[in-house]
This record gives sequence, C-alpha cells and structure tokens, in this order.
Amino acid sequence: MTNIGLAYLFEYFVLNLFKAYTYRPKIMSKSYLDIILGAILSQAVYVPVSATFLAVFKKSWKWKLSFSLFYFLIENLFLRLKVYAVNWWKPFYSIILLTVYFFISSVIYRLLLHHKRWALKIAHYLTMVIIDVNLMYINAVRNKVRFGRGFHFSWREHFIIAPLYSLFIAFITGLFSRKSGIHFRLLNLLSNQVINLVLMKKKILKMKLNYILESVLSHLFLVGVSRLLYKKMLSEAIGGVRFEGVSSFNRYLASRSFYK
Repeated sequence: MTNIGLAYLFEYFVLNLFKAYTYRPKIMSKSYLDIILGAILSQAVYVPVSATFLAVFKKSWKWKLSFSLFYFLIENLFLRLKVYAVNWWKPFYSIILLTVYFFISSVIYRLLLHHKRWALKIAHYLTMVIIDVNLMYINAVRNKVRFGRGFHFSWREHFIIAPLYSLFIAFITGLFSRKSGIHFRLLNLLSNQVINLVLMKKKILKMKLNYILESVLSHLFLVGVSRLLYKKMLSEAIGGVRFEGVSSFNRYLASRSFYK
C-alpha cells in the first residue's frame, strides 16, 4: 500500500497538476475519467507491484535499473499504440525516476520490517489516502460527487481538489485513530461530515442528496479500517522489539510511545 501511495503522490503532481502526459486506455466514455483510470491502473497495479517484488526479494540495483528500462520500453510501445501521449514529459525521465522510486520503496520496506514508528505511521497514512482516493474516483464516475470552483465544475478541477481532500481526510482520520474509544470514532465521523458541509457551503463541493447517507457510510468504513490498521501496526511495533528482561510496565510505556 505504501508503494501505491507514493506512486499516487507522484502522479498527482506530474499528471493532475502539470499535465506531463495523458493516458488513453479508452475504457471510460468521458475523456478525463479515462485519463485518471489509466493513471490508477499504472500507479496502483503495475509499478507498485514491481516495486514490491524488488523490495521483498532484496534485488540489487541492476534489477531495479532493468525494471526501469523495461517500463521505458513499455512507455515507448504505448506511444506507438497511441494509448498514451506525452506533453512535456520525456520517456527517459521514467528511467531515472522509477529507479529512484524502486530504491525508496526498498528502504521503506526495510524500515517497516524493523518496525520503525515513523515508517509505520507513513504506511498507515498512505493506506488511508489510497482508500479515500479510490472511493472518491468511484463516486465521481457514478456522478455522485464533484469538486470545483465557479459555476461549472470541470473534471480537471475535480481531480486537482479531490486528492487534496483525501489527503486531509486521511490526516484527520489518522489523528483520531490514535485514540481508543467509540466516542473518538464518532467524533472522527462527525468531523468528516462537518468538513463536507463547510466545502458545500463554500461551493467547492457538490454532492447528490441521495449520496449523503452513502458518504457517511464510506467515512464510517474509513474510520473503522483506520483504527483497526493502527492497532495492528501498534502490535507489530511492540512485537518487533525484543523485550528480554524488560518489565511489563516498560512494555506498556513502549506501546504508549507509539501513539505519540
């Protein structure tokens, strides 16, 4: 999930903001939705799976560079097939940036294996971002929700604002996940709905009336998953530490420090 989150962040700047290239899988009827679907397939499936393989099996820099060259060839093939087009992007950029990405992925994987607290928190946060981004895309396709400014909400505006919304919602949800108790889950859910109401009041968010209840359920799902994942990461962080000769009180202190 961390690899997907990193790829999504990269794609947000390069594609959503600066329009470096365009995907044309020709699956969706609406052009911009088709572009974003192509990005999702690339950044949520193909590239992260490769990064995970390289990290898990501890492959050397030669493997990483080879995979980058492979994607370079695929990129050029897609250009010929016209399912992908570039604006200012140069395919050789992919070789450099993918190689860097594969190295970052391997470093983060090692940190997660050693249960580094900050790495676990980043993994948790990016997982929440991925879930919310994908839910937002599905609901945009269903024409249930749209972000924008002014009278006409363009799809480009939507896919610039929507990821920022997901980043913020994931951050708020992550903060509440550190606290135990049903009242914090309800406060988290309430805060998410307040954010929606404020954005609707400011005319940045349009939401179909029949989607409001579904939105609450979606956020409830996000809140629940976030808490469960955080608790799992806590247990792994504690379990990853060797406690030979350490008192139960110190073990308790270690668990509390994870939440800070």
